[in-house]
Amino acid sequence: MEDPIGDPPEDEPGRLDPEEEENVRADLEDLGGMRQIFGPQGVKGVVIACPDCGENHYYEWDLLRENLEHMLQTGEPRMHEPAFEVREEEYIQWDYGKGYLDALVDTGLEPDRRPSLTQCPWCATPCEDFFRYCPKCGRSLAALRLYRDLVQRGLNEREVRALLVRAGFDPF
Repeated sequence: MEDPIGDPPEDEPGRLDPEEEENVRADLEDLGGMRQIFGPQGVKGVVIACPDCGENHYYEWDLLRENLEHMLQTGEPRMHEPAFEVREEEYIQWDYGKGYLDALVDTGLEPDRRPSLTQCPWCATPCEDFFRYCPKCGRSLAALRLYRDLVQRGLNEREVRALLVRAGFDPF
């Protein structure tokens, strides 16, 4: 018998409305961009502050991707078990990651661009290896040289970036 209200029967999957579906697809795209940028730096996933329970929920990259894809298919979020013995420093806040992606888009930078000494990491002006400053924006290229040398010596890229920021260099 057909439901007079128009709700789907209990055994049929629900559907997201077009705006919700568009938002979930945008979240999937953002998640892919965050993983591309932060994954190589050792980040395991994202932290999302839950508006319902007030707790932080930790999602590894694949788990959140699967949850979002499940929402597209069924219209319902998946339940997940809380993470066990989470190392908070291995996750980034969703809002931070999203803001970082938006900033890259606003500045015209590609998310997968890695710094090199062939161009300025801030304005993409071509540079020679012996340049001390970018000829266009005037920023010092010292942090870029330190980054390159430390990573070549086997230090973790994420740790090198954090070290340089703590030392007072602008992030790139």
